[in-house]
Amino acid sequence: MTLTHLLFDLHGTLVEAARLPAAYAQGVGQVMAARYGGDAARWAQEQRTIADDWDSYYADLDLTGDRGMDDLREGEIRTTRALFRLTGVLLPPADELAALARALPYEAVRGCDVLYPAARPALERLHRAGYTLGAASLSTAALTRGLLEGGGVLHLFNGVLMGADTAGRFVKDAAFYRASGLEPTSCVVVDDSADGLSGARAAGMSAYRVANGDLAPLLVALIPADGTLA
Repeated sequence: MTLTHLLFDLHGTLVEAARLPAAYAQGVGQVMAARYGGDAARWAQEQRTIADDWDSYYADLDLTGDRGMDDLREGEIRTTRALFRLTGVLLPPADELAALARALPYEAVRGCDVLYPAARPALERLHRAGYTLGAASLSTAALTRGLLEGGGVLHLFNGVLMGADTAGRFVKDAAFYRASGLEPTSCVVVDDSADGLSGARAAGMSAYRVANGDLAPLLVALIPADGTLA
């Protein structure tokens, strides 16, 4: 069957992971200052403090367990609550805090471009060649959308945007990729991790390894000289 769909991992494949924490903290600072007042730089500073101690907020949570999605939401609430505690800003009501915790990741990154420099032109070429582009990330679907929007490439992604929350699991195994609903033989998963590649193959999909955002070999493999689908 002809390959028609590409599912891209984000971190390490399209997104330069080393640049993300600082950009995310800056975005959090801007969002929180606009909504709750205070100094954006202080909010950003405390977001970095939380990130440095991230594991302690999730230490008793099991994202890969049967209640993984509930534990994810609890972790989001904990880290968001910590922002108010560390900045000394009055904590909002519980329902407002929960809504903020879910919305903040998207709002924080939608204005940040942390894609590898070569990612956008490569994605544009694949889109022009007729491939349906999608994403399959262990981030939430909202954060996935925000990162693509911030990188200026969301309009190129006319396929499924999967996150751990929409797939219902925090492991890139066969079930994760089957949750995309795509015909396996029509799909290529593009990832930098061994787990992502092996999970895709276990689901019957093709898999292509990308290192450090280098999509040039992928273009050669998928776009022949006439510019049409391989």
